[in-house]
Amino acid sequence: MGKPLSWLYGNPSVEKAKAFIKNHRPDELMGMNDGYGGITVPLHKAIRDRASDDVILLLLEACPQAAAAKDDFRRLPLHGAIDGGGTMFSEKIIKALLNAHPGAASERDPLGRGGNLPLHDAVNKKGWSSLVSECDVRASERIILLLLNAYPQAAAEEMKDGRLLFEIYLKRERRATVDFMREICKVRIDGLLLLGVVLNKRSSDDIVLAVLEADPEAAGKRFSTNCDECILPLHIANEDEHSEEVKKALLDAYPCAEEVENPFETTHQLHKLLENEQSEFDHHEDFDDLIEINNKYPEAAGKRGRDGRLPLHIAIDRILPVTVTSGLLFAYPQAGKEKMEDGRLPIEVFDEQKVTDDWPQEYLTQMAKLLLGNDMPVSIEDGTPKEHSGSWHICISSSTETATSAVRGVLLEFENISDDDSDDLCGFGKHIHALADARDAQGRTALGLASKESREVIHEFLLFCGRYKLHIGPPEHRTATSVVLRAEDLGEKADYGAIFDDADKDGDEKLDRKELKTIANSIGLDPDMFLKGSEKSDESISKGEFVSICKRHLGDGPLEVVIKLMQKKDQWERECNARTKNTLHSKYVVSALSNVPSDEIADAVKEDKGGLEKIVTKFLGGNKPGNYAIVMIAADRNLHEISHQEQPDTDAVRYILRQVFEAVKHLHGQKLMHGDIKMLNIVRFSLDNRLRLIDLDASARIVPPGGEDETFAGAKFSSAVLPPEMIKRIDTEEQLEEFNNYWESENDADLKEKVEPKPYKKQGTVKARYVVKSFRTEEGKPAMPVFEGLPYEDEELVRASESIDLWSLGVLAFNLLTGESLIPSNREDDCASGNAMHVLYYWGTQPEVLSDRFNKIHDVPARDLVMQLLQRDPAKRPTVASLLDKHPFFHSEMSAGTEDQLREMKECLQNLTNQVKIIHRNVLVIKELSYESQSELLRTRHVLLKGIFEATEVRTPTTFIILNNVLPTAVDPSDEETKNKILEIIAREDGSGVSMKTKQATLTATAEGVEIDLEGDLKEYRDQFGDRIKWAKAIKNIGTNFAAGNIDEAFDNIKDGIKDLIVGNEMYLYLIDDLTGDPVQAEGWPIPITTPSDVVPTLLPLMQLGMIGLSFYTGTAGMARLFGYPLPKVPKAWSKGAQE
Repeated sequence: MGKPLSWLYGNPSVEKAKAFIKNHRPDELMGMNDGYGGITVPLHKAIRDRASDDVILLLLEACPQAAAAKDDFRRLPLHGAIDGGGTMFSEKIIKALLNAHPGAASERDPLGRGGNLPLHDAVNKKGWSSLVSECDVRASERIILLLLNAYPQAAAEEMKDGRLLFEIYLKRERRATVDFMREICKVRIDGLLLLGVVLNKRSSDDIVLAVLEADPEAAGKRFSTNCDECILPLHIANEDEHSEEVKKALLDAYPCAEEVENPFETTHQLHKLLENEQSEFDHHEDFDDLIEINNKYPEAAGKRGRDGRLPLHIAIDRILPVTVTSGLLFAYPQAGKEKMEDGRLPIEVFDEQKVTDDWPQEYLTQMAKLLLGNDMPVSIEDGTPKEHSGSWHICISSSTETATSAVRGVLLEFENISDDDSDDLCGFGKHIHALADARDAQGRTALGLASKESREVIHEFLLFCGRYKLHIGPPEHRTATSVVLRAEDLGEKADYGAIFDDADKDGDEKLDRKELKTIANSIGLDPDMFLKGSEKSDESISKGEFVSICKRHLGDGPLEVVIKLMQKKDQWERECNARTKNTLHSKYVVSALSNVPSDEIADAVKEDKGGLEKIVTKFLGGNKPGNYAIVMIAADRNLHEISHQEQPDTDAVRYILRQVFEAVKHLHGQKLMHGDIKMLNIVRFSLDNRLRLIDLDASARIVPPGGEDETFAGAKFSSAVLPPEMIKRIDTEEQLEEFNNYWESENDADLKEKVEPKPYKKQGTVKARYVVKSFRTEEGKPAMPVFEGLPYEDEELVRASESIDLWSLGVLAFNLLTGESLIPSNREDDCASGNAMHVLYYWGTQPEVLSDRFNKIHDVPARDLVMQLLQRDPAKRPTVASLLDKHPFFHSEMSAGTEDQLREMKECLQNLTNQVKIIHRNVLVIKELSYESQSELLRTRHVLLKGIFEATEVRTPTTFIILNNVLPTAVDPSDEETKNKILEIIAREDGSGVSMKTKQATLTATAEGVEIDLEGDLKEYRDQFGDRIKWAKAIKNIGTNFAAGNIDEAFDNIKDGIKDLIVGNEMYLYLIDDLTGDPVQAEGWPIPITTPSDVVPTLLPLMQLGMIGLSFYTGTAGMARLFGYPLPKVPKAWSKGAQE
């Protein structure tokens, strides 16, 4: 398309241009080869290379339409002529381009100065005297007029930087002539009051009068300045002190101007004082006038000045003191939320400002705190969200001292400037959860944006004691005297390597059993987790092994803990003494952590910090918990949950009771009575699946009768697990009055209710009352009863002994073995009524009653164990050690091999724990589902759960499958010989696959796929095989969609991918035993689904996640059985490869 444009290089002559034009048609001049593989319009190149006017005019005359052609940058020739190469073309070139294409004047330059109109770029050029050709100052004015006449509205349209054209021109070009301004006035520009512009820019009197003469009516029109008011030209003249001649001319043109109120009359003084560059504020008294005006005319603080700035912004620019800026902010709080002239929020000025003599740190912090408190994302009154400009997120994401101090300041205390009636200082810290979750314009939370410095400040308020993230929900447990809260310990991560080094006293880089005991207990682990040998073995462990085990069991992230807050100081002291004055093994008793001093926790409770206020308000009925705290590693389940949710059989109960008895034996070996053994005080940890004791606040030293510092049982109790000797019968009113007088001084209402006498009624008549032989304790002596006024004889108090715990163990064993309570009790394990206490009081006096109860235990050794423990006479109760050593329940021939089974169970449980973690990670995908998808899953959840809990034969149901047909009974060889005969594996000679042959089936697996041929009884599988493969592929595809992040489209993909698999009017849901991978074929299974097209797509994601977990545990053979195939197990190496 034409020849190269090489002739245009090097300022070509007119003769070359004529010759070029002569040799080419006009249409060729619209685009030619530029010699570099591109197409260029010659006119564009000539302008770009700054060719002479004559050459450009020749090209334009030969091809006028080229003036409308755009180059690769979407620029017109006019754009290049105005703003290109640092110079501007002459008037005749501009005029010729406009004549050829007038519309060019209204098109913004996409390159140039970033979107300006040609007129804008012409006015905004620097140095008019540097223009080429004869383009002097007058010529530049003519160019401006040419462009203005071609598109007058350019003068009224804002430039790219937001300013109007004449604001730039009149400010830079002070030599504008009167004649030029008269010419300007001839152009009709809608929306622009030129008189106001020249007055506002303080132009010369000649120019003002010339503009007024051209448009006298302008004197009566209001002019909109950068401030918020529209004012008359006369008002501007008065404010800017124009000459009397100008003022008189304006008044003559519009006599009514004197009668119109000047909106600046009450506010202009504030702006003048702030804006006057001659004002110097060196001393405090210099601000008196400024403060007085602000107080007199507070509305002035909300008015913008002539330069568009608010008074607060001016004060900040001039670094005026807090006494001035705070007054301006109080008068107009919105000023702190509006951007300043440079586009920053006021708080950003102080956050980004470095400390100097003019900007001291104290000033920066004070101002930042003031501005931050005025622009918080929540209300200080009730924490509800409110409109804000982002100051909170700016500060929270900054690591400067100014921002960090401001964040801490507003959380601690802040004067609410929006509430004129309040003089109180209160902090935003009480709304820390709402502030931490507050989102910015991009949807990011404040806590997620927080810098390290700000995060530490937030944690001081967000976390209990600056360390524990409380679970905002119902407490883990609550009694009359204590509350147990779950939390995450977000303190500094434990340095297990440093812990090892501290314990390695001999420096041999190994720890033996003795060294391990001390540090293992301190971090809450059992030393046996590190060394599996006997107590006498000389085993040791290296540093790497120690660190690895710690991380595996305790994790490398936040530690789950529970915080027990106790009302009674004596109970807290008993628990602390039991732990500190005895060597308690962490294998048997949950260790207390010493991360935070107890007095700091007490202070945090008093101040309701770290979310405690929400828990107290929502879940504790406004009743504050106690100030005395014990912190422990959180367990996974207590024995009450284990009993009800896992329903252990006799062998499992044997395993449980052995661990509990061993733990109690450990306490008794330390001469310590627990005093409150019950299901809630026994917990299990997944790290080793062991049971441990907690809650030693009822404990007491076991001292021989008559010994020094004799102690008693009953200072704290759960009456339903106490033996008969702990119950007192009250028969007379005098005894009742004496008892009530003894407890009258007790302030704790819950405790008074717990100890109050319980009436025993017979046929509606109160026959007696029963109480526990409890007592108050001496101040500072948690084990010493207050004997004065004791409502029973001193000798009636029951001394602390092993027999108390033995009875409680009997109650525990009875409950586990029968699923029933020995005595009717409430959820706190106190007797439900006086009648229940009556039964306990007379225990053992009616043999037929005992016989009925004990016969509920079907296992004979177990029944004997419970009968021995629940003997009325404390002296006849055996020791824990003797029972563990000799009792048939723990050493019965019937349970031979049980220990091995229990060990396998332990390993199995650990595997299941790992499996649950895997499934949990996959379930996180579902959390990302759209709201609609989540709702759809929730609607069908009850259907799934109903089916799962009906399958009583399956112990750990987490997986299910939906099939088109009922599965036939799978072939299950019963002996090893049959198993060996059933499978013959033949590898192909070329290594391309394997064949597996049986009497009923041949399965061939290659890279191309799987082929199966089933015979005999298995023939009915053949028809279902294709569908099974389709189901497997469909589930895989769903998982792919989830993994790829196509969450919102997942359900559409599900319905599409399985539409050909949903056939007929009924399908079948099978539950899968996770331990074996076999579908459950018990009574009641499978569950028919009568409307599969609605139900199946919603259940399929859950089905897929369950299969992922199943595949990790059962391998490929388990997955095959899941689909109903009786395939034998394959070698482990194959299974591992298949999983990978």
